[in-house]
Amino acid sequence: MAAPDLSTNLQEEATCAICLDYFTDPVMTDCGHNFCRECIRRCWGQPEGPYACPECREVSAQRNLRPNRPLAKMAEMARRLHPPSPVPQGVCAAHREPLTTFCGDDLSLLCPTCERSEHWAHRVRPLQEAADDLKGRLEKSLEHLRKQMEDAMLFQAQAEETCALWQKMVESQRQNVLGEFERLRRLLAEEEQQLLQKLEEEELEVLPRLREGAARLGQQSTQLAALVSELESRCQLPALGLLQARSRPCTCLPLGCHSTCSTSPSPSHLQTFCLSH
Repeated sequence: MAAPDLSTNLQEEATCAICLDYFTDPVMTDCGHNFCRECIRRCWGQPEGPYACPECREVSAQRNLRPNRPLAKMAEMARRLHPPSPVPQGVCAAHREPLTTFCGDDLSLLCPTCERSEHWAHRVRPLQEAADDLKGRLEKSLEHLRKQMEDAMLFQAQAEETCALWQKMVESQRQNVLGEFERLRRLLAEEEQQLLQKLEEEELEVLPRLREGAARLGQQSTQLAALVSELESRCQLPALGLLQARSRPCTCLPLGCHSTCSTSPSPSHLQTFCLSH
């Protein structure tokens, strides 16, 4: 039986009298009692003394708190040997008492011990009253949000309708543009075909005449070149030979242009010959 008693005593010595849980950062008051630092700070909420010990009610003029490191180690040991059991829903984790009130300042659920020790100066209401008030405010917010959602859905429907109309208009314009350019392409193709056909007809009409004229000019150029060569050779003859050649006609003159070379051809004669041909 000694071992269970020792374990129980260890749990009791390592438990804070305020939160009824293992010590966390334990401190000692002037009267020798130990509490969690945060628990005693909340219990002594007033900024100035006197300060009463929550356990023995001894009054101290100053807030003298000394860290208790051995007790912190003992609490850690007890926490390892006996881990805290899960707290049921609706029960205060610090005092293991039912949650019955709600603190409007800290927005937290309270048990009677929490209300007396830490929240005695706060705005505290019964749990059901606080829940009804919160439910009413939530319903008002919900009504406002529903109205906003209806407006948003109406705007969304209008925006979707506008998008559909715009898309339909764009598609109509696209078809108009495609049709107009298709019409222009057909028109240009027809004009292209007409111009090509006209050019082909002009080619068939004019090109043979141009070729015939070019052939005649080529023939006349050849005859003139022969005439020039013959006259140049006569110019090289001596006086007797040149005079003897006067009575001989130029054999290279074009048809219809043969004449007796009684005199040397003058530039005006050649110019007249070239202009007539």
